[in-house]
Amino acid sequence: MLRIRSQFQALPESASLKRLGEASVGTFGATLKMISWNMFKARRAGCMPDLTTLTAGVELALLQEAVLHGGLAHPFHLTSGLEWIMAENLGTAQQAITTGPKTGSRVAALSSQAIRSHDREPFIGTPKTFLLTTYPFCGQHLLVLNVHAINLVSTAKFARQVEQMVTPVAAHKGPCIVAGDFNTWNTARWHILLKSMHDVGLTRVLAAAPQWRHFNQVLDHVFFRGLKLLNARPLTHVKSSDHVPLWAEFGPDSA
Repeated sequence: MLRIRSQFQALPESASLKRLGEASVGTFGATLKMISWNMFKARRAGCMPDLTTLTAGVELALLQEAVLHGGLAHPFHLTSGLEWIMAENLGTAQQAITTGPKTGSRVAALSSQAIRSHDREPFIGTPKTFLLTTYPFCGQHLLVLNVHAINLVSTAKFARQVEQMVTPVAAHKGPCIVAGDFNTWNTARWHILLKSMHDVGLTRVLAAAPQWRHFNQVLDHVFFRGLKLLNARPLTHVKSSDHVPLWAEFGPDSA
């Protein structure tokens, strides 16, 4: 396979999750506000001010292509009032900068796990990772999957990673949120994802924004189960990434 030399390389599978910052409350309130956003590795001006503003008003933040410098918590992590857990998927040759999914919560996680795709993307030969965390919510355990789906591979390989996602969801008995950048840039990928999520009882939040740089398709989604959707919208005013943040608010399922 032809591979292109990239600034970022896959880190060893044994690389541990990074915990950054401290949770500021013991339990969530009656509702749970969240964002999901692919940060584009914070390449654009204004990304960090936007992130600071976005996270100030939520209890849960799911970031894809987040970056970490030097492997240590930075002032943002320490002052945000959120516990951040990051799955370092890729790193520079000097290991000074890493990138991957990062989940922040005002309540400390009960558990966390990173799961890498079985397959690797072509050209640079790197996998994609999604991050599982669980939290106490209204007397139950809330399972959260922060997803960055594999790209530029066959439909069958995409389906293999989607199967990795739905396996823990199917086994979980409580409420779930599955959100992130699913790279659903064609109809085949979209149908696989939607059917797989539906098969494990997840409903898609009807708030999205087409990405003009990605065939004008919707790549970012939020799915949920065992919760009541109260409100949701794409935050189209945020321009500091090539992805639009998605905002949603949930309450406990009254059914």
